Amino acid sequence: MKKSLVVHITVMVIAVVLGSGLASYLMMQQSEISVNRDKLSKAPLGGFNKFASDVQWMLFINYAGGVDCVEKAEAEEIYNRLNDILANDPDLEIAYNIGGMMISNADPVKSADIFMRGANNPNLKSSWQIPFSAGFVLDRYVTDQQDPERLKKAEDMFRLAASRAGDSAPYITSALLKTRAKRILQRGKWNSIPVVNEEHALLCTLFDEWRKGGGSEDGVNPQQTTDPANNIPDIKARLLKAAQDAKASDPANKNILATLAKVMKVVSEDQHLCGNCLTPYSAGDKFCSQCGAKVAVYSVCPKCNAVIKGKFCSQCGNTDKVK
Repeated sequence: MKKSLVVHITVMVIAVVLGSGLASYLMMQQSEISVNRDKLSKAPLGGFNKFASDVQWMLFINYAGGVDCVEKAEAEEIYNRLNDILANDPDLEIAYNIGGMMISNADPVKSADIFMRGANNPNLKSSWQIPFSAGFVLDRYVTDQQDPERLKKAEDMFRLAASRAGDSAPYITSALLKTRAKRILQRGKWNSIPVVNEEHALLCTLFDEWRKGGGSEDGVNPQQTTDPANNIPDIKARLLKAAQDAKASDPANKNILATLAKVMKVVSEDQHLCGNCLTPYSAGDKFCSQCGAKVAVYSVCPKCNAVIKGKFCSQCGNTDKVK
């Protein structure tokens, strides 16, 4: 064998090895840059997928403009068109928002599928509207028969939306709490305590959120967590209101009272509450202003019963231990 032929073969083998390594490296780099590459259509478009999706979107808008009412058949057509569009451009946010909402009544399961795909798209992680819409459709329109896990998915979507929106959209928090309460009520028990009604379920939900935020059952103030979804605004005020509503819904129910026993350490650590209706009362009050029940008087002078405002009694100058 001629020496030149050996050299040529050796060069070719080295070139193949280096080319293979370079191809693998470029593929890895491309995957990091285009995280949705594996979701793109395999149609031979020569890299013009984005252009194709723009054309498809214009055709979709033209079709949607001619639809008077979205029924089952129209919903199927819209869903198929959306799939084609998103196959060429998975990052087209408007397609998720408009397309998903268009079919939410006629086919909520497919609507939720569209919204959840958008919510889980890493390139759309700044959008809170998409996961909120997903949670809304799952909670309001999808039934348990259609998807037994709908409430869990809805809660996950609302929590994702809350983590992205922060305090800019407080109604997301309300939707999250209500959905969580529905799950607890559906399950029927909370911490081995039977859940008796919606008010009770919401109370259990808020106590769970308190603990997720860093609180404990001994009444310790919660520490802020890094996840905004676990920092419910005004959590103590919400807890107190939920406790009042739960007790008012069934004042003598032993299960509600058992839950209140856990919650009271949290809501009463820095205020005095009426034992009957849980309304806060002030120093020197003898009766609850809300229900008229007798309350334990505090912070009064043991000699003249005046309200203590400082180190000395402003009425008689007494410095003895106040009650």
